[in-house]
Amino acid sequence: MIRVYCFVLAFVLCMASLSGTVQAQEQKSRYVTLVYSDKGVLREFNDNLRLNRKLSYAMRKKNVVTSADEVLAKADIIIEKVQVALDMFPDRYHIRLVIVPDSGDVARIYKEKYGKRVKHIAYYSLSEKTIYISADDTNIRVLAHEVGHSVIDHYFKVRPPYNIHELMAQFAEKHVTD
Repeated sequence: MIRVYCFVLAFVLCMASLSGTVQAQEQKSRYVTLVYSDKGVLREFNDNLRLNRKLSYAMRKKNVVTSADEVLAKADIIIEKVQVALDMFPDRYHIRLVIVPDSGDVARIYKEKYGKRVKHIAYYSLSEKTIYISADDTNIRVLAHEVGHSVIDHYFKVRPPYNIHELMAQFAEKHVTD
């Protein structure tokens, strides 16, 4: 857990050195601790994360004042829908959702952690219980897929093989967006 905080701090400091003064913002909901570098990135993420008609209905019941409130409400709704789709309701489910500006940032974070070059727009870190996602490239399918991985990870004491994990995440993605 300390590695997660150190990494997020290093990421924020790196961003600050590139753009002047940037402070990481962090807010929590029932299921999510949301981390983002600035309100512009958060607004872009929120604008790209459009809920379908069924899921939008659930937003009416949420107390939304700020963009962060809206993103947290959307994330909680998607998480609940994924849990229903998978019929998996893990105890004490809580994840970090780190929003970065673009897929290049996601790739850099992945390279720093795992030493591999990838072209992911998002990924779920099993060890950190964290979704890293590009604000630029996000949509409901991408977030539902990564949430699928996180729900599966929290549900099983022994993780299923990667191929099964991936199929279940694809199943969740498809059923949340239908």
